[in-house]
Amino acid sequence: MMKLSITLIFIVLAFNVSAQKRWNFELGAGMTQNSGNVDNFSLKNYAELERNDSLISTNLNYKFVYQKEDEEETNKGFNVGLNFDLFQYGRFSPFVATELMTNKYKGYDFKISALTGFKYRIFTKKDTCDYSISLAVVYDNVDYTPEENKLDREVFRLSVRPKIKQKIGDNFYIGHNTFYQPSLKDFSDYIINSSTKFSSKITTKLFLEISFNYEYRSKLPTEDYKNYDVSTEISLKLKL
Repeated sequence: MMKLSITLIFIVLAFNVSAQKRWNFELGAGMTQNSGNVDNFSLKNYAELERNDSLISTNLNYKFVYQKEDEEETNKGFNVGLNFDLFQYGRFSPFVATELMTNKYKGYDFKISALTGFKYRIFTKKDTCDYSISLAVVYDNVDYTPEENKLDREVFRLSVRPKIKQKIGDNFYIGHNTFYQPSLKDFSDYIINSSTKFSSKITTKLFLEISFNYEYRSKLPTEDYKNYDVSTEISLKLKL
């Protein structure tokens, strides 16, 4: 019910702003093959609302995943994020962002992250490519699923993220980004999140997307969890 309500809110917002060219809306659904802490086949739903101009970029997004096997819930996760980029088309672009997630199968009853930093644009060519790297400070506040765990609830991290967007031909796109986030107190405590996406335009508004996602956590709340999560997603994306 919560996922359906949020989807409807995104759709209503999208139609309200669709007449303004600076607004973009994406709605997608797809299949996922997981290995690691989650080892199954699942379905995902996600949406993204974005506004771009020469001064500021705003992005609001969510992702929901749910799976049952033999009448037993095996995966349930929800992420929602909001970020603002100032002077996004300039060489240097400061930004602030926040993300909320929950997935007890990864050990998170509740996790909220807030970060601020700047992006440095290495090279860009309009409608063709965009290469950049960002540096930020992250505040993580985590309520872990296990009542007894060995990790701090609050952690400040450094975040380094290279990002690539590249158009190949008329209808094919490649995107990649990797986050490396070590704890400022203990660099042996780090998180790596990496995502590579291949997107092909089917029609003017419909895209087929394949993505490969990898997450590694050097420290875990208990030994019941694995250090890595890997997922491969195939989805259809509608852009308005």
